[in-house]
This record gives sequence, C-alpha cells and structure tokens, in this order.
Amino acid sequence: MTKKTLRNALITCLAALVIILTHSKLLDSIAEEYTEAGIERALITFALSRSLNGVISVAQGTEVALSPAGVGLTFAPGQILDPINDLVERFSWVVMVSGSSLGIQRLFLEITSSVFVNVLLTVLMLLYLANTWGIFKKLDVQSIPWSVINKSLVLMIFVRFSVPVVALINEAVYISYLQPQFIEAQAELEMASVKIDNVNKTSHESVDTAEDGIINRVGEWLDESKQSLDIDKKMDSLKQAASDMSRQVINLIVVFVVQTIVFPLLFLWLLIKSARWIMRSISI
Repeated sequence: MTKKTLRNALITCLAALVIILTHSKLLDSIAEEYTEAGIERALITFALSRSLNGVISVAQGTEVALSPAGVGLTFAPGQILDPINDLVERFSWVVMVSGSSLGIQRLFLEITSSVFVNVLLTVLMLLYLANTWGIFKKLDVQSIPWSVINKSLVLMIFVRFSVPVVALINEAVYISYLQPQFIEAQAELEMASVKIDNVNKTSHESVDTAEDGIINRVGEWLDESKQSLDIDKKMDSLKQAASDMSRQVINLIVVFVVQTIVFPLLFLWLLIKSARWIMRSISI
C-alpha cells in the first residue's frame, strides 16, 4: 500500500466518522442535555435571587420597637442590607442574561443540526472524497472549483459542530472548576435567606409597656431586656449573613459570566481561528 493510498484511506475513515456524527446526532443530544441543565441552573438561581430580593425588601421596611425601663429603642434590620440590595438586583439581571445566552445556544443547536445542514455537509464530504480518490479525473471532469468546495466543506464542518463542541467543552470546564463554587454559593445564599427571614419574623414582635403596677412593669422590663439581647444576637447574625451573601453573590456572578459568556466566546474564537487556518492552508 502506497503512502498516497494510506493517506486517502485515513481521510476516508475520518470523513465517514464525520458523516456518522452528523446524522447520528450523538454530540447534539449530549450538548442539548448539558445546555438544558445550564438553563435549569439559571432558572433556579434566578428564582433564588428574586426570593432574596423579596426577603431583603421586607427587612428594609421593618423595625423592632422596645422600651425597657421606659426608654424607647428602635432597631432597623433592613439598614444592614441596604449595601447589598443593589448587588442582588444586578445579580438577578446577570442570571437572566446568562439564561438567555444558554437559550440562544440551544436554538443554534437546533439550527446547526437541521436536515438542510446535514445533507449539505454530506454532499460536500462525498464530493471531497470523490476528488481525493481521483474519481473525477478518471471521468475527465475538469470544471469543478475544488478550492471553493473544500473551503465550503471546512465552513460547513465548523457550522455543524462548533456549537456542540463549545457546549461540551464548556460543561467539562464547569464540572471541573465551577461546579463546587456554584453549589457552595447557592447553599450559602439559601441559608442567608432563611436567616434574614427569621429576623423579619422577629421584627414584627414589638413590646409595649403598660402601667399595670410595679410588678408587671418589672416583669415587662425583664422580658424586653431579654428580647433586646436576643435581637442583638439576631442583628449580629444578620450582619454575618449580609457579609456572606455579598461574597457568594459575587461568586455566582463569576460562575455565570464565565460559563455563559467568557468561555463560550473564547472557545468559539479558537474554533474560528482554527477554521481560518485550515481554509488558508487549502491550495487554490
């Protein structure tokens, strides 16, 4: 077997693999599954962000009124959450944009795996194989623009497989590097939401002193003092929850921006550069 025959046989095997992958839609189904999982994560996180926003909004409008020993004291838990309220609002927008990006990716998957694209790619591949084996030379066909056909074939391969390949690589990067950070951040935000909600419930319990005798007033004073200490603990817990929430929101923003914007654009750019290099290498 000559080197040329061996080369042609290898090209034929690769071409057959491309045609099989084109029509079997194996990559498409896996990429679609990963894309759907990403959209589901975005929806769950968006719901969590809106829930956080609602809990914070309630906390910002609540006050705790106490009057131990006849001295009026007012606690406003929502003031602690003011700095991160805008952060949560912007976070929900980032998640929504990320979900939309994944939805567009899913649409591109459907377009690039359509029957028209598959048939066109198969025809171009068969023409390329026929030229590789010299069939058209044997038939004395000389007017076919092979350079255009070969470049069109490279372009169609790029169109057909770029979106699934980007989806697969992106999901692999997410599982390897971003998933632990996402799970931890989401759990922390859920815990922070519960803490803030508990503070909101406590904030609706106000105590009013009544002049029903010294004994009653002393008892009420002790109860209010105890409540004041409890609320001090809850306020400290709320401050810690606010700090944790800010850090985890930033972490989730990084996860979604990297997974749905930075990495897809980077991988797509690399694929485009590779396709251009191959097309320039094709002789006219």
